[in-house]
Parts: sequence; C-alpha cells; structure tokens
Amino acid sequence: MAASKPTAVHFSLIFFVMLTLICGVMAYLNFKDLGEANVKLDQAQKDSQRDGAAVRKLDEELQALKKLIGNEHEDVGLDNKTPNTVIGATELDIKTHAEILAEPTIKNTLIKISGQLNQTKSQLAQEQAAKNALEAQFLALKGELDKVVDEHKKARDGSEKDLADTQKIKEEEIGAKDQQISALQKENEEILIELDQLRETDAKKIKDLETKNNTYASLIDTLRSRLDEVQKVSFEVPDGVVRTVDNSTGVVWINLGEADRLPKGMTFSVYRKAHQGIGRGEEDIIGAIEVTKILGPHLSEARIVGDDIYQPISPADPIYTPLWGVGRPETFAISGIIDLDGDGKSDMDLLRRIIENANARIDNEVTENGERIGNGLTVHTKFLVIGESPNIDDAKTDEQRDKMQELITKMKEISDEARLKAVRIIGINDFLSYIGYKPQRRLHVPGSGIPSKIQAGAKKTGVSAVSSGTVSGAYSRNTRLKQQTSSGQTSKVFGGGGK
Repeated sequence: MAASKPTAVHFSLIFFVMLTLICGVMAYLNFKDLGEANVKLDQAQKDSQRDGAAVRKLDEELQALKKLIGNEHEDVGLDNKTPNTVIGATELDIKTHAEILAEPTIKNTLIKISGQLNQTKSQLAQEQAAKNALEAQFLALKGELDKVVDEHKKARDGSEKDLADTQKIKEEEIGAKDQQISALQKENEEILIELDQLRETDAKKIKDLETKNNTYASLIDTLRSRLDEVQKVSFEVPDGVVRTVDNSTGVVWINLGEADRLPKGMTFSVYRKAHQGIGRGEEDIIGAIEVTKILGPHLSEARIVGDDIYQPISPADPIYTPLWGVGRPETFAISGIIDLDGDGKSDMDLLRRIIENANARIDNEVTENGERIGNGLTVHTKFLVIGESPNIDDAKTDEQRDKMQELITKMKEISDEARLKAVRIIGINDFLSYIGYKPQRRLHVPGSGIPSKIQAGAKKTGVSAVSSGTVSGAYSRNTRLKQQTSSGQTSKVFGGGGK
C-alpha cells in the first residue's frame, strides 16, 4: 500500500514529462513561426532587390534624360521651377533661344523651329538660284566688257606710241633751243664777270656792258616766250588716265594706285583727249577729281570735284598734277601774296599743306613780308608759282610803302633767277587749275552781302596766253619798276583791311 502512494519522485517525473511536452509543443510552434518568418523575409528581400533595381533604373533614366535636355541640375523642380532646377532651366532655355518660336514643350518647340528652318532653306535655295542667274549674267557682261577694254587698250597703246614719238621730236627741238639759251646764258655770265672787273676803272664801259646785258636778258625772255607760243612746247606729260566714269554718282576710276605710291586725297586736273599740251593753260582742262580710295596696284577711285557740262569727263581722258610724280618728290618755289579764295587773308599755310600732303616741298619762297627763304633755285625746282603783288598806291604809310617795294623787288629777283636757270614761271591760278584744286570761296558772289574789292580779274599766266612781244616792266633791267597788277586789296601784312 505504501508502494502505491505517489511520491516526490512521481511528482518530479510528472513535472518533467509535462515540461518536456510543453517545451516540445512550444518548440514546434516556434519552429513553425520561424519558417513562416523566413519565408516572409526571403520574399521581402526579393521585393527589396526588385524595388532597388527599379529605383536605380529610374535614376539612370532620369540622368540620361537630364543629359539629353542639357540641364543636369540636382533638383528636378516639380514644386519649385527656379532656374536652378531641371524644369525651370529648360523652360528658360526655350524662351531664351526659341524666342517667338517658343512652345510649352521641347517637342513642340523643335517642331516649330524645324518648320521655320525648312522654310528658310527653301528661301535660301531660291536666293541661291537667283544668285547663280545673276553670276551668269555678270560673267556674260564681263566678257563683253573685257572685249571693249581690250579694244581700248590697243587704241591707247597706239596713241601712246604716237605720243612718245611726238614727244621725242619735241624733246630734240627743246634740247636744241636749250643749247641756244645756255650759250646765251654763258655769254651773259661772262659779260657780268667782265663788268665786275671793269667797274672800278671805266664807268662808261660798265654802262655799255649793262646795256648789253639787259639786251641779252630781253632776248632770252623774248626767245623763251616765242618758243612757248609758236612751237606750243610743253614739258609735262599726263600722270595717268581715266579708266571708267559713273556720271550718276560723280565717281571715276583711274589707272594709278598703290604700286604708284599714290596718296589718298590727291587732286588731278582732267584734260580733253585732243589737248594741245599738258600744263599749258586752262583751255584744255575739262574738270578736276580727288582720289578717295586706293583699290589696287594701278586702280583708284576718285570723286568729281569740278567738270564742264558741255565736255563731261569720259574714259581715256588724261589726268595731270604737277604736285606728284611716280617715285619722285616734286619741288616748287612760291613768290608773292597767296590768297586762294579772295577773302583778303593769306592762304600760304593752306597752299603749303596742299603741296606737302602730296609729298612735294617748297625749296624757295618770297613771303608777303618781302623775306627770301631758301638757297636759290636749282634744276630740281619744277615751277616758280607767282602770287599777287602789292599795289604801292594802296600804301597808307611810308612803312607800308617800303614793305611793298621790298616785296616787289624780291619777287622780281626770284623771277629773273628763274628765267636764267630755265625754271618755268606760272601764276597761282594756273597752278591751282593744274593740280585740280577748287577754292571753297569765290572772289565775289553776287547777293552774298560780301562786297567785291577786286578792280580787275586776274589774267591767266599759262604759256598759252598771247605775248605782246615786249618784256614786262616788272622783269626789265630798268631801275624804276612798273606798277604791278593788284586785286585792289591791301594785304594785312601791310596794314590792309583784309579780314
């Protein structure tokens, strides 16, 4: 009986059995939940990997889209479309670059631009076709022009040959006359030396020799005048010719240019083709031109600054200026009062600038003060340009009279020197005509309100003027000088009222 009663061992055994059962049940349940959790975890990992790949793909696609658009900002700008976002920057680019062709989307903007481009291409094709037609027309006209130019060139070459032959004959004639003049000059110099030697011993012989010397000087002057008038001799030749004329614009093109060292702004007188000699007077001058553009080695553009409506400038007309020569500087002497526009003011500074701008120079000068500047005329002196001489009767004081007399004396001295040294003497008006200069102000304009003080118009001094056969008192050997031609105004140098 005692053996059948439960004991502590029994209770312990039962407890452990039940605990084992409970633990087993719990272990089973936990194992089941763990399996389900592992299944869910595996699924979640798979979902996460799939979502991560999708996100990376979307990011790659977004970056590729940014590159395609050209705006790679970090912020897309769905909520804030600023210029620092992709959308904001793209919209700004559309407005900025497309301007009036801008559309809300890039695609529509590109479509519109493409349409405009196609239209432009079409217009360009039409214009190109028109250009091709004009070029063909131009080539045809150029061919015709080349033929005409060739014909004119042949004619010009023939004329130049004839001119060269004629010039050679004239040069030979001039050489012979120059020898005669040189012989007379030499004889005159010998007489002057003899005169100096006999001055202290024989007054009567000195007087006879002076008379003889004056006779020779008159003879030289007369021979030179007759040579110029009878033989129509001219030492000057054209500097070039007019190639083309556009009368509608007053523009001409000449055969001088960069290779000839032609300066811009140079003025030329234009002669008729059938002239009687270059640089002889104004009768053959039909206009004046001023160089405005140097276009090539032997091509320049010039504007017409003066012309004759009855004898318009035309191709092949000769052009000439004494100021400039190809590859050589020209030298001039100036004497007397220089007033280019008749306003009573000295224009010597203006004349000096005109000469110096043409790379020429003045080597001798008799100023309106009566001062002689320079070391004497030389073989390089091209012209002695004579200005106006003062009228002694206009002198108001003895000082003015003395200044005027000194100027007249110095003008006579340099003129005598020019004749002895075979330097050509021309008047200021002819000189201005030769260089193609047109004064900005006339001597007198009726109705202008400016009174004219000119008593008599200036005479031309070109060699074409008809000679009286006598020597002017201004250049005679007489001790008393004849009154010089005057404009009627007293230069401000002598206290005149010229402005």
